[in-house]
Amino acid sequence: MSYVYITEDGARIQKKGGKFLVGRNLEILFEIPEESLDGLVLIGSVQVSSQAMISLLQLGIPVTWISGTGKFFGRLESTSHVQVFKQQKQVVLQDSPLFLELSRKIVLAKIHNQITILRQYNRRAKSAVVSNDIEFICRIRKDIHKAANKEELMGYEGIIARIYFHALGQLVPEEFAFSKRTRQPPLDPFNTMLSFGYTLLMYDIYTAISNQGLHPYFGFLHALKNHHPALASDLMEEWRPVIVDSMALSLIHHHEITAEHFQRSEEQEGIFLTREGRSLFIKAYEKKLHTSNQYVDGKQSFRKSLETQAQRFGRALMEEDAELYYPVYIR
Repeated sequence: MSYVYITEDGARIQKKGGKFLVGRNLEILFEIPEESLDGLVLIGSVQVSSQAMISLLQLGIPVTWISGTGKFFGRLESTSHVQVFKQQKQVVLQDSPLFLELSRKIVLAKIHNQITILRQYNRRAKSAVVSNDIEFICRIRKDIHKAANKEELMGYEGIIARIYFHALGQLVPEEFAFSKRTRQPPLDPFNTMLSFGYTLLMYDIYTAISNQGLHPYFGFLHALKNHHPALASDLMEEWRPVIVDSMALSLIHHHEITAEHFQRSEEQEGIFLTREGRSLFIKAYEKKLHTSNQYVDGKQSFRKSLETQAQRFGRALMEEDAELYYPVYIR
């Protein structure tokens, strides 16, 4: 089973028999057997026929539309697996002790994973700045247990995030160096990779959440706001450094993505991946998600681990027991 990314501007998806046909003009570019497809991600100007849409809904295959710069447009998905009693609990338990405890566990796991990534890459770099930043993060982490509510907890998380990204900027080649996280739009190549990677990861987790019958927009850590899938953001936190940050570092350290794979957009006043750069990044992202790990319930792919974490959250929610959720701690 696989996720397929269509990046060809002007492409059109049609259904014929048991296959989805991807073509442009009068040419068929490739075929996708329906039994091998888990999800579609359409980037840029891609059309889907009515027949193909109906078939995708019947098969329960979600479709995500994003722009070439990584902006999310929307999704097509079946509602057959919605579980209203789970979603009711997501609303009823807002501001509960259960959700505060889950929030604390997620934040602590994210910080641990950030520190681990910094230490791994600083073994070779031997940067005194990075070492000092790691020490600073560890000191602040000790006070997280004092947070009496989500707002205070996110205050600690925000301070640590700024220090973390400062340290991360010391661990990349000079042409990719940056001092802080920028988004909407990203202002440098490394931030561009982070933003694009987080978008892809967000909607993989969104799919895992939806498959559990949960509502992606009612979370427990991030504040509720319109147009923002808060639960997907919540469950993504522990995975950001594990999947996206480490992958972006690897891509530039191994020269798989270089400065020539980025371009400036005068219209959006930011830096974005070129079409070739996007293809390289997506290929690396899918390779990462297919990689096996042993952090969650034995040996399984990272994509399967995302699904397992969504299942764990569902159990913790329904039994109102934070101990049933085990965040990912990498080594």
